[in-house]
Formats: sequence, structure tokens, C-alpha cells
Amino acid sequence: MYKSMRIFFISLILSVGILYRGPIFASAEDMEFTISCEKAEDFKAQDPIQITFKLKNTDTAPVYVNKRFFLGPEEGLINDREVFLSATSPSGQKLPYKFSYKTGLPKTDYFVLLKPGEEAVSEYPRNINGSFEFNEPGEYKITATYQNVYGKEIGIEAFTDKITSNTIIVKIIK
Repeated sequence: MYKSMRIFFISLILSVGILYRGPIFASAEDMEFTISCEKAEDFKAQDPIQITFKLKNTDTAPVYVNKRFFLGPEEGLINDREVFLSATSPSGQKLPYKFSYKTGLPKTDYFVLLKPGEEAVSEYPRNINGSFEFNEPGEYKITATYQNVYGKEIGIEAFTDKITSNTIIVKIIK
């Protein structure tokens, strides 16, 4: 009797596991991270440069993501940012990140379950003109990297792989 009950429960657990396709661990290949700018040309050095972040689930299973998109320096601690930018000047120099500050843990509301094909978009565009100095006229190349480390502290297995965005060009004029 014990053996038949054990077989029954093992079969039940396996059946439920096969049928239930809940949130899973997604990899960078299962996600798409893109950045966009309201316009690409004719910024003056002091103009705001508004960047929007978007994370899309391209997999067939749902996945939790952190949609806070907290921006920080690449050189900083990984838990002080979820996104960092790489900006290259027209002369080919990598621009240093100007300001950084610590943030607390993301609110529970920042974690969303993305179903296949769904997107998480930043709540508001980030003005990156305060993060870098865009003094030289010409085209700047900007790429973002997303790498969330949060979720486990509130019991969520969120997407934590490092993923790099497309590169956008921002043109600064005199």
C-alpha cells in the first residue's frame, strides 16, 4: 500500500509540474531590451535628452521583471543600479558617468509578470544629459545594459541575466 501511494503522489506531482507552466527562469535570449529617444538630432548641449527603456518577453513562458530601470554608473556596485549606459563621444572617447546616488530596494509594485510578447516600459523618460557631458558637437553613441539583481528578497524569481540594448545615435549641434 505504501508503495502504491508513493507512486500515486509522485505521478501527481509530475503531472502538475508538466501542466503548470508558471513563471520560469528566463535567459537573455528570451528577452529583448531596447532604448529609444524622443528625437535623434539637433540637440543643443544643454537640452534634455530623454531616453525610454523597454524590456520585452520574447519567450513562450511568463517571467517576472523589475521595471524600475534605476540608472547608475557602470563602475558602481551592481545593487546600486538596474541599468547602466555607455556613451561614446564623436571623437570616440567613452564618457564618464557624472553623478551617482544610492537607492533603496525596489518596491514590490516594480515587479511585473510579463506574459509572452508583453513589454515593460519605463514609467517616464530619463534625462541623461545630467549623467554625461555632451559638450562636443557631433554624433554620440548610446547603449544601455540591464541587469536586475532584486526579487529574491520578496520571494520573486525575477529575470537577472545581463542584457544589452540596441545602440542609438544622438546628434549634438552648436
